[in-house]
Amino acid sequence: MSNELKSVLLSMGVPFAGVLGGILIFAHSTAQVAGFPVLFARLFLWMPLTALCIHLAWKWFDEAEYVARESQDAEEPA
Repeated sequence: MSNELKSVLLSMGVPFAGVLGGILIFAHSTAQVAGFPVLFARLFLWMPLTALCIHLAWKWFDEAEYVARESQDAEEPA
């Protein structure tokens, strides 16, 4: 599996599955967390988790390629 596909799956696939899974599991729940329905609490939780997934995808799969490309562009004469 290519790094590009891994990056896309981590940065978009995991949050999508987390949000969609929460909707499917907790759609009819009446439980509450801090006064919010558990579904909303889960959706609020996925906001920072999505940012974390994007950050991890960048660090693990994309940063090295970006730095290599930037250093290669800097070495080329204008």
